[in-house]
Amino acid sequence: MQEKPLKVKAATIKLYHHGCPNSLSSEKHPGITLEQVSPVIAFAHKPKSVAYKLLWNVQADSPSELNEYLTYLKHHAKTRQMRVIDKGKNSALIFHSANSPSSSYERILQSGVVYTGPCITRAGYEIHPIVAIDPHGINKALNELSEIGDIKVANIGSFKGLRAELGITTKQAEALDIALKSDYYTWPRSSKLDDLAKTAGISRRSLQERLRRAESKLIPYAAREFLKKHF
Repeated sequence: MQEKPLKVKAATIKLYHHGCPNSLSSEKHPGITLEQVSPVIAFAHKPKSVAYKLLWNVQADSPSELNEYLTYLKHHAKTRQMRVIDKGKNSALIFHSANSPSSSYERILQSGVVYTGPCITRAGYEIHPIVAIDPHGINKALNELSEIGDIKVANIGSFKGLRAELGITTKQAEALDIALKSDYYTWPRSSKLDDLAKTAGISRRSLQERLRRAESKLIPYAAREFLKKHF
């Protein structure tokens, strides 16, 4: 008997993190968005502070605001080290090491929930997208975060995942899997639609239709994510 999929709860929690340099700096520069690229590494714990380091992708409304923000963050009193790894017109990839009164990242993980995406910081608020297997996990996370800042619950509900969010069916996902494994998306193409259809055991027309429908959902999403992070 096939096991039924596990139903889990998901939530997006917004936290104004008291004393955190990221909340403070993004509040001062509301045209800036920070996206966590790497895990947060906490390497020194003291009674009233945590030293941490991570990579951020920084997005700005304008080149001038980006430059102003990077300068401000580099000289912030709680910044231990800040280095620009890559920089575009309105975006930058940075390494940031800083001191904070507490680590919201550790608080989240201690509550038994897991992240479904990167933490985003904007206009003073950290945005934590989480999912909990334990039905009480969301409440545990809220209790943990309420001890270190002001919280808002942006949304809460059942977790469906990206495939369901984009509306990609199982058959469309299977067609994509065959195409990728057959190097269909290399240039020049290493396989043809006829080859993919034989592997899938369906007609060429059906395979092509499934790919086109899946691509029409995936490509705009991938393009938006790429542009958001790198331009």
